[in-house]
Amino acid sequence: MSSPIHPKEDRYNLTSPEVLANPYPTYRRILLEDPVYWSDCFGGWYLMRYQDVAAAMQDKRISAKRPPISKLPELEQQNILPLLETLSKWILFCDPPEHTRLRVLFNKAFTPSIIGSMAERIQVLVDELIDGVYERGHIDIIHDLAYPMPAIVIAQMLGANSEDSEQFKKWSDDLARFFGMFRMNPEILTTAQQSILEMTEYFRHILEKRRHTPQNDLISSLIFAQEKGNSLDDDELLSNCVFLTFAGHETTTNLIANGLLALLRNPSQMQKLKDDPSLIKTAVEECLRYDSPVQRQARIALSDLEINGKKISQGQRLFLLIGAANRDPEEFLDPDKLDITRPENPHLAFGKGTHFCLGASLGRLEAQIAINTIVRRLSNLRLNTDKIEWHENPSLRGMKSMPVAFNP
Repeated sequence: MSSPIHPKEDRYNLTSPEVLANPYPTYRRILLEDPVYWSDCFGGWYLMRYQDVAAAMQDKRISAKRPPISKLPELEQQNILPLLETLSKWILFCDPPEHTRLRVLFNKAFTPSIIGSMAERIQVLVDELIDGVYERGHIDIIHDLAYPMPAIVIAQMLGANSEDSEQFKKWSDDLARFFGMFRMNPEILTTAQQSILEMTEYFRHILEKRRHTPQNDLISSLIFAQEKGNSLDDDELLSNCVFLTFAGHETTTNLIANGLLALLRNPSQMQKLKDDPSLIKTAVEECLRYDSPVQRQARIALSDLEINGKKISQGQRLFLLIGAANRDPEEFLDPDKLDITRPENPHLAFGKGTHFCLGASLGRLEAQIAINTIVRRLSNLRLNTDKIEWHENPSLRGMKSMPVAFNP
């Protein structure tokens, strides 16, 4: 079995501010030069081709049950054991049969009928958020709309207080920094652990209240499932409420903001959507492909295997580069072009196979309503900054803020 090359520095400099601001030219370069390459910086194999990424997402020899971070000293692992134990129960980090058992229970909150019934409520919420800032003629898309809307929606679904959305943001930001960490940082580790413990206790309080007074929310339905004999313990329930709170708005926030940025930078596509709002479904799919909120997913090899001529050893990490796969010219015609009418769009932004995103239908609906409403209501929409600041996170792609101006 061949051994990977361990360069002193990642030769593609994937963590530089320039690449994080626009990773796609670098992705294309790697795709052409070395589409399955070892990154010593991240301690794993990068898969860039669409075919390789899609296959890995469905390969039973490749597991989602991996440590959320690699190369962590034993002492540090002990220091953040509560954090690691909570994450190990997330549906995101489980394989069948554990994943299947949890998925069946949590799927009940995301049926087509339930998601469809939420459209009117989401529309009202988006309009209220826009009304609150409309007269001033400018808005921070992220702070004023793309963050609070999905945060409030997922809080209401779970049974949390939507007025606590700012606290959710603080907790989620701490977790996002943890998942985007590419060098060991004790402060980030400690802060993430504190936030995940606080989130767990927050939902534990709601859990105890719902045991005595059930409501029409997800936590109440999960308690009912427990009482009917389904094998779901409190730790699993609470851990996955934390997961849904984090995942339920983090990616949707970035989908809305990244999608609007793409439309603003491609005014002919923006005009198409203005002229024909019915294009919103294909427009959101294209935004997901063009600038995916999740740029990569990590996996671990359960056995030795070969991918595109490279020998992967058991236990080695793999990074599935969704952002690169979604711009692969072997799969997509003119992949660097934003085309909101793209007829065939099998993007991988929500994953594929067993771990296809649990909340994909909700995220799509929220983005469709938010983007269409913004385009319809905010005339002459334009960026109100010369420089976009991106989070230093190679996994979750999002802006720190997105100030825009419009004509009220």
